[in-house]
This record gives sequence, structure tokens and C-alpha cells, in this order.
Amino acid sequence: MIHTVRLALRVPKIIVLGLYEKLPRMEVRFTRRNVFLRDKHTCQYCAKIFTEAELNLDHVMPRDKGGRTTWENIVTSCIRCNTRKANKLPHEANMHPLRKPAAPRWRPMFGLRENAHSDESWTHFIDPDPAGVRLSA
Repeated sequence: MIHTVRLALRVPKIIVLGLYEKLPRMEVRFTRRNVFLRDKHTCQYCAKIFTEAELNLDHVMPRDKGGRTTWENIVTSCIRCNTRKANKLPHEANMHPLRKPAAPRWRPMFGLRENAHSDESWTHFIDPDPAGVRLSA
């Protein structure tokens, strides 16, 4: 509620926009945390799951061999595997990533923790029931 001297107004929890003046950027920012989220906190060399404190970012093609810091060249690795691979190419170290690194597709909830949307009123927008969704023109 918003209270004035003479009036109390109810404020909605959710406002749905019908038009955007400017569309939001539809790409995921390249950050350490987002790389870990893309790879599901899993070392791409040994396939074990770790906490963020136990993980590193590894350049698949090392920087000293022309590799860049991009979505397509960075994978999540544990400290042990990162040290073992060092600055070698995957075939030199005989260590190949589980999945080819690529930029994740943008979606509204990327990067939010699982329990971040605990407010029940958001459920209809975050996890809609496919049977109850209607499309309008």
C-alpha cells in the first residue's frame, strides 16, 4: 500500500509491460559466475561438481597460443585439472572438455538462484503451466 494524507492505494506485485521502448539486450554477460552456471559447476575435464571456491576458468586454447577470453574458449575446471592441463592444447594434454564451450542462450531467469523466486505470485510467469497458457495477438 502507498499511503497519502487522505488515501491508501493498493500497489500490484507484478506489472506486465505490453510494449518496450527499447528491447533489453538478449545476451548473457560474460562473467565468472555465468560461466560456472553454464557449466553447472562441473569441471569440464573430470566431470565432478564443485563449489565456486574450488573452480577455475580454463582457456581451452591457451592465451599464449592465441586463445581469447570468450564464451567459445573458456570452460569451468577444477584447480587440479587446470594445473594438470597448464598451457597445453587439449590434444597435447589429452584433456578434452565434456562439451564444446558456447555462449548460453539468454532467458529471463539466467543467473538467478533456484530459491530466488519464492513469492507464489510469480509462479504463473516463471513456471507457467503449458496447458493453461494462452497466446494473444
